[in-house]
Amino acid sequence: MPNTGKSKKAGSRKGVAIEEAYQRIKEMLYLNQLAPGQKIHGEDMSRRLNISVTPVIQALNRLEASGLVEYVPNKGYFLGEINEQEAKELYEAREALELYIIPKVVENITNKKLDEVRRTFARQRGEKSDQARRQFILVDAEFHLRIAKISGNEVIYRLLKDVFEKIFLKYRPEYLHSDTFKGIYKEHKELLEALRQKDVERVREMTRDHLAAGAERIIQSLRNQSGGEDILNMDL
Repeated sequence: MPNTGKSKKAGSRKGVAIEEAYQRIKEMLYLNQLAPGQKIHGEDMSRRLNISVTPVIQALNRLEASGLVEYVPNKGYFLGEINEQEAKELYEAREALELYIIPKVVENITNKKLDEVRRTFARQRGEKSDQARRQFILVDAEFHLRIAKISGNEVIYRLLKDVFEKIFLKYRPEYLHSDTFKGIYKEHKELLEALRQKDVERVREMTRDHLAAGAERIIQSLRNQSGGEDILNMDL
């Protein structure tokens, strides 16, 4: 009779190793230890994580399924890098989801919840070195997710988290000119004021304009990058 107990334990250990590899690789992406477009060598990653190759490969397959990693036959795994079409689609998804929940956000917002959003907004001040730019984009996502959370719609909140994760991990914020961040800061300030006034139509208008500007900024920077222009000196 087969010893199912041992096989279950082995399977459990394997699952833990895959999950650990998955989470640690994802952490490396967030810390910018892996850059968009970079090749990921399974054996090298195995040594860095001190985890055997098989769980690492399975973790990479899982990341591929989520759209964060790409597998190219005969070449290997690469960290995904956003292109114009994907950027357009991600911002279309943001628009559909964020505009839909605005009435609920305005209905549910309180002074306490608005103050929480304000505190996140305040963290977007300051100079924008390359590392600070990455942090700015991360805080930008937190700002919008805090607003989405107020709606009470957990499904849309989780969908938006996935969208923001793809934007953050697959785009290089150093492509953007520092003046771009001033524009984002100004737009967030105006959106906060509309939320304070509980003006549904104004919040909807500000959100739509903000997302259109955001999509244009990213798409234009990608076009300039592919054209070999000096992205850091471009005037958006």
